[in-house]
Amino acid sequence: MRRKMPAILTERLLVESMDALVNALIAIGMLLILILLIYLIDRVNSIEKETRKVMTSITEKSERSVAPFMGLSSKKLWDTMTGRAAEGLDAGAITELRAQYALVLSKHMEALYQEGFKDGQRGMSGEPKNTKQVSTSKGAVESWMPSAQANALYQCGLNASQTPEADWGPIRASLDEAGQFLLTKTQQDASSPLSDWLMPLPPKLVTGSAETAGGVPESAHIPSGIPAAAGQGPASA
Repeated sequence: MRRKMPAILTERLLVESMDALVNALIAIGMLLILILLIYLIDRVNSIEKETRKVMTSITEKSERSVAPFMGLSSKKLWDTMTGRAAEGLDAGAITELRAQYALVLSKHMEALYQEGFKDGQRGMSGEPKNTKQVSTSKGAVESWMPSAQANALYQCGLNASQTPEADWGPIRASLDEAGQFLLTKTQQDASSPLSDWLMPLPPKLVTGSAETAGGVPESAHIPSGIPAAAGQGPASA
């Protein structure tokens, strides 16, 4: 009996060791399965995110292709025109957009000047907004410009309405400075002063001759891309 006890004890210990080993293997297996499931779920979520991103990008490009000014407006449109490339737009698209933007900027500049001129005629003075909804053949778009230049254009119109044309010199200079900044900043043609379009002087006030050295009337020098307004200048306000 004494001889059998060690054998029985040894066998029991062996069985318990095997059970413990099996349990450990099962636990490790379940842990690996859990890790695998977590990895697969994470991968599925990542694939879904990438798919959504691709679909969103395709949708945005599709919307841009049909939307006026490729879906850009306000500050984003200004940033793109001043050299901060918009996501999804190549150099060719930006060049095409810049050609269309010339009209938007010109209308915005004219509107601010005319707003100031009309307020001056009414004896009023306001705070101009630096955003404006502009209508074009491509559709309506919100234009944005820095507040400093928006205020300058408005103030030039206001001052012009209250100043004799013979004394417009300083006002024309301020208008040209604001226009030069806006046109240059947005990479537009800034070779002609803005005042030649918005504040043309009457022939009697043009010094020397009414024609420039090239034989073209001074009032005809309108900045490239800027359409002549009806009546040109404050008279049309």
